Amino acid sequence: MTNRPTGVLVVAIVAFLAAVVALIVATSILFAGTPLDTIWSLKNSFPAGFKNTSVGILFGYLLLVLAVVGFCSVYGLVKGLKWAWWIVIVTLAVNGIRDAVSVAQGNIAAISGVLIAAVFLFYLTRPRVKGFFDDKASSIMEQQGTFK
Repeated sequence: MTNRPTGVLVVAIVAFLAAVVALIVATSILFAGTPLDTIWSLKNSFPAGFKNTSVGILFGYLLLVLAVVGFCSVYGLVKGLKWAWWIVIVTLAVNGIRDAVSVAQGNIAAISGVLIAAVFLFYLTRPRVKGFFDDKASSIMEQQGTFK
């Protein structure tokens, strides 16, 4: 199967936007005094001065790593690489579970995150979609002579 399912591109775009947000927030944490500081006045669920603490800085670096992994995953999704499929599956599952716990704690608004994760997970695990990633892995191995 060489044709990329259209929905994979949709998932890649959403993953790209999430990576951009992670990069912006990480940058705003790690580099104080930039115009990005306005983000913290919009909706700040962290304690005052969080971004100036060692935990805040560690969180900034973690977000930076997640942004880089997110951008790499987007590339892998578009190319049909199996490792990117796995990263996105795990990320969606973790986010879905986190949102489900949040709903259980009374945050009903988090139900949208549960539904989005569930829809994307369902879509990405459909045989035709999953086959797109399996076929890519097989054809790469055949080209390298690893798989015959």
